[in-house]
Amino acid sequence: MEANRSWSIDDQRYKFQFGCEYAKLIEKGKLTKTLRNPNYRATTPEFWHNLVRVGGTDTWEMYGTPNCGKGEPNQAIRVGHGSPTCVFANVEVFGGGA
Repeated sequence: MEANRSWSIDDQRYKFQFGCEYAKLIEKGKLTKTLRNPNYRATTPEFWHNLVRVGGTDTWEMYGTPNCGKGEPNQAIRVGHGSPTCVFANVEVFGGGA
């Protein structure tokens, strides 16, 4: 999944849901069909418990957003983090029309 477009995280940072703009379906270990607007959700412990593979330094990229989504009114401060490509198992994925 790529291009995060929406997110919802509870106040305790326990449950979350993210919406993306683009994904590729993985079938039998290969990237196949392109999907539009996929979403995923989980609880934080469940999500990190299901991390099964971490990419090498050649897959590392910087990611971010122009606002942190906190405060009332929302704060306009750029936030980001770097990460390698990761693979997670058993995460609830929904939506994602072709």
